[in-house]
Amino acid sequence: MGIREKIIKLSENNLRKKVIIPLLNALGAYGTEDFHGPREKGKDVYFSYKNLFGRNKHCCFFIKKGNIKKTGRNDIRNMKGAIEEAIKSEFTNPIDNKTPVRIEEFYFVCSGKINQEAREWLTEFLVKQSNFPNLDVFDIDSLIQFIVDLIKKFNNKIGENYNFNISTFASYCKKIVNHNHNNHAITDIAITDSNEGKVIKI
Repeated sequence: MGIREKIIKLSENNLRKKVIIPLLNALGAYGTEDFHGPREKGKDVYFSYKNLFGRNKHCCFFIKKGNIKKTGRNDIRNMKGAIEEAIKSEFTNPIDNKTPVRIEEFYFVCSGKINQEAREWLTEFLVKQSNFPNLDVFDIDSLIQFIVDLIKKFNNKIGENYNFNISTFASYCKKIVNHNHNNHAITDIAITDSNEGKVIKI
């Protein structure tokens, strides 16, 4: 069974816990947190990253199972209230646990395909009607590409010959996180500049 078939079979909960959150951590996201539940306010997963100026950008994944269209059971228009709550509701910054913040980047993610009509509606609603330009959409093809690229990049670095499996993906991603942490610690050592006699960072 290929990656596509394995992801399609997942429930929304398992997609979030066993694939999305480990993937975000392995990609270098900071403060990743499962928001799904009573306090989610439209945000299934929170994560952050630092921009060029060292400022934390507050982001969320809005996750749905299956194909998303502008009709039927997975009509994207039925998600309008939750999407609006995700971008407009204030919440406590998970990084410092005190500062009130709002989402700055919104990612719509699904384990199927999202058709053009649904994409256009989402863009119209967020960018034009809600004046929220920081939107991206990841369907199953995007998720597969992220996973494949991650495995190709890190298999040799962490000494693995890993093939994607739902039950082991989280532990594989944890190894990548540890590798990156250890690598950062090595490169962040102080050395003495032989010419100036100064301590510098590399």
